[in-house]
Amino acid sequence: MTQFPIARRSLLALAGAALMLPQAALAQSWPSGSVQLVVPARAGGGTDAVSRIIAGALQEQTGQPFVVVNNPGGGGVVAAEEVRNATPDGQTLLFFHTGVLAMHHTGSYAPDPMTAFAVAAEMAVGGTYALAVAADSPYQTLQDLVQASIDNPNSVSMGVQVRGSSHFMAGLLTSDSGARFRIVDAGSDADKMVQLQGHQIDAAMVNTPGTLQYVENGDLRVLATIGSDAARDPVLPDVPSMVEAGYPNALYGLDFLILAPVGTDPAVVQSIHDAFAAVVANEAIDAQLTGMGFALSMVPQEAMQARLEGIDARVAATAELLGLN
Repeated sequence: MTQFPIARRSLLALAGAALMLPQAALAQSWPSGSVQLVVPARAGGGTDAVSRIIAGALQEQTGQPFVVVNNPGGGGVVAAEEVRNATPDGQTLLFFHTGVLAMHHTGSYAPDPMTAFAVAAEMAVGGTYALAVAADSPYQTLQDLVQASIDNPNSVSMGVQVRGSSHFMAGLLTSDSGARFRIVDAGSDADKMVQLQGHQIDAAMVNTPGTLQYVENGDLRVLATIGSDAARDPVLPDVPSMVEAGYPNALYGLDFLILAPVGTDPAVVQSIHDAFAAVVANEAIDAQLTGMGFALSMVPQEAMQARLEGIDARVAATAELLGLN
């Protein structure tokens, strides 16, 4: 596993150090009032839905208000900067995912997330992203879509959030298949859904759980899914993964991250971690999220640094491979 020099280490080390503090130090009161969970996505998308379920559970658990603030400006840049520059008291947190690393390595977000924030919690997401088309699309399979783009380069539009995770996913498919898609900046997942149904784009990479109601309503069709492994997504058991469809390098998973401003007291970081860990371990919450296609598992604190370094290194290498850096 690649190890970064000391200068690049994040405040994850401080979070780990909090484990060795006396119990009295860990008893510091958090939250001390209303907590803002700043979400770099529009209301209605997958990240937003998960954040609201977790915010409700945290509010019930702590007795303090947890407010989800949607701020999709700049593809996530505005939200990230709002939290990075917030008072480091644990009352303003970024609820995002490892797509923030893609933003950095493609140049859309200058600060290095590995050092620009204190990482309070990391939650591995068991779900996938879907390559979706309109229900009346002429493309019945992923191979149909790829072949059409090869036969007529740039004629098939692929909606992504440019320089975000969906752009990486489309890039991996392109690299593996030789496809010649016309990449379109279609915004957030909620925006992509609208554009797919309005036939403004031919296909899009969107979170799989968010597509389910549209698939059930007969508005969209999913051609394939992409995740951290080659398995089919249980919520769409009849849909092949991209790997299964013949593109072995089309693998890309996400972890949700809870990020606090640098300088947040290690005891507060520990309290934030523990609160989120308790929510993820709650059987009722787990059942609700799993039913939505967002099964979460808490990454142990002692494993977070190495896991994030590994993800960061792979994202950087993929960005270079795809010429996105």
